[in-house]
Amino acid sequence: MLFCSSLLWVHVLCTASFFAQSRPADATRATILPEFQRLGMTVGVQGGRPNCSLFAITALANFEWLGSEPDPPVRFSEEYLLWSAKRFSSSKDDGAMFYEAILGLSNYGICRSELMPYLAKPEPASKPSEEASKDAASRSRRWRVHWIRRWNVALPMTDAELAEIKRTIRSGHPVACGLRWPKNGVAERLMAPPAPDDVMDGHSIVFVAYEDDAAMPGGGAFRFRNSRGRGWGEDGYGLMSYAYARAYANDAVWLELGPPDSERPLESFEAERLEAEEKGSCELSTQDMREWCRKMWSGGRQLLCRARDGGRLQLGFVVKRGGTYRVRVRLTAGPDYGRIQASLNGGPASESCDLYSGKVSPAGYLELGVHELKSGKHSLRFTVIGKHAASTGTSFGIDTVELLRKAG
Repeated sequence: MLFCSSLLWVHVLCTASFFAQSRPADATRATILPEFQRLGMTVGVQGGRPNCSLFAITALANFEWLGSEPDPPVRFSEEYLLWSAKRFSSSKDDGAMFYEAILGLSNYGICRSELMPYLAKPEPASKPSEEASKDAASRSRRWRVHWIRRWNVALPMTDAELAEIKRTIRSGHPVACGLRWPKNGVAERLMAPPAPDDVMDGHSIVFVAYEDDAAMPGGGAFRFRNSRGRGWGEDGYGLMSYAYARAYANDAVWLELGPPDSERPLESFEAERLEAEEKGSCELSTQDMREWCRKMWSGGRQLLCRARDGGRLQLGFVVKRGGTYRVRVRLTAGPDYGRIQASLNGGPASESCDLYSGKVSPAGYLELGVHELKSGKHSLRFTVIGKHAASTGTSFGIDTVELLRKAG
């Protein structure tokens, strides 16, 4: 077993050499820790600054980059990611939410750490050099974002969300997760979930391995990468039971690296400017997003659809140049948002997209696949198909409709 609750945890199971052993993965266990070691990705040190989320997203980006572009090996800059994340935040605090960090990474990229080293103390005037910005820009518009759980402290993690974290690790990708954390600071082994009064919000880490084990609380445990340096836990890594993750996970996300400019739209349509060809049980308005930092939305606005369950909306858009495109819709998440599906030109409905989040925030993209689009008018239909148990409504928000280059 990769994990156990006996003294073997100290002497055998949590040593780097054990995790480096070659063992076939199956649905009950998987580890990518040996890959972190092979890539030379030692655990960083956030120090006394509240930048755990930046360390988690940087670790994801660095892992994906080195797996695809190993030469020359580079270590990415958490300080640069913080700077770029703050371009999309109205908060003056020294830190950022996952969605802010991801917007920074997507739009500005990330530079090598030596070009903008992490600081022991924040410096408000700190900004990247021209060289750092140029280096970072070469890594922008390449990151495809996969949300497993948007920020949610109202209800525990679902079995489906936990299973998706495991599936993602099994497919070779680490998962960043923000959680409520023990107030006593003892966190190398998070087994039985403490009482709600004994945790704080919160801390972010990276899941790199798991194993099902009926002897563990919740039926298994995750191996996670922290941001407290190699002296913390076992070479910087700790252990967390499924029960703890279910009880106190706030959000979870993973990244996928594409070719240069693969995430740069060839054509983008502002949803609030599109013609509403049809609507049912859906009240439309253009919403200024200044209350939630306008920079996070294209043009600072979105099309707000206050809909009932079963409500529908059809938007028309005009393609200037016909061709084969990857089509996606940039959406918003919020506390009173529902679950939707979309279809293009009367085709099959997309997978459902749950837009509930405890905070109004960019929801990322609903991918509609690759389509041959002739020049001229096309239609997108959105249908509300229910809501998350924690949501107080079934509204939804649309930022942009985007056409991208076909992959490959």
